[in-house]
Amino acid sequence: MDSKIEITLKLHLSFLNKAITYTTLFVLFVWFIILYTSFSVGSLIGFLLVLGAFIFYQYILSKHPAVVSADSEKLVYKQLFSSKEFLLTDIDRISCEPYVVNGRYHSEQRIRVMVYTREDELELSDHVDTNTIINDKLEEKETDIPLIRLYRFLMKQTGRME
Repeated sequence: MDSKIEITLKLHLSFLNKAITYTTLFVLFVWFIILYTSFSVGSLIGFLLVLGAFIFYQYILSKHPAVVSADSEKLVYKQLFSSKEFLLTDIDRISCEPYVVNGRYHSEQRIRVMVYTREDELELSDHVDTNTIINDKLEEKETDIPLIRLYRFLMKQTGRME
């Protein structure tokens, strides 16, 4: 059995990143409405600078995915501006569940692993491409879902699964 695991979650946004994104979009929307009604060159330059910084932030965020690593003692979550560390002995409960995110023209299947301690909780989620998984099963290839690998590793390390 491996004593360490590290996975990359490419389509995971932490609460901090979601808050930054939604707040910035709201501010830019309000700023655009004000700019539309009472135009000034200074405000336009400021708007374009903030918009450029926001686009740059989104680009950097897409290039630096969340990394989760665990060993026999601790679980470490790192993403751009945030980092959390949990001792495995402090974990009270771990759950894993699939769910669907519906958009206007499509739906996306995702998987979520929740790690609970007495003081904190960590939600890890990522996109699951079910078409690839089904094709791999039909061709009798091994399928790998990193988040499920992490879940099973944590369950074994915390003594919840034999």
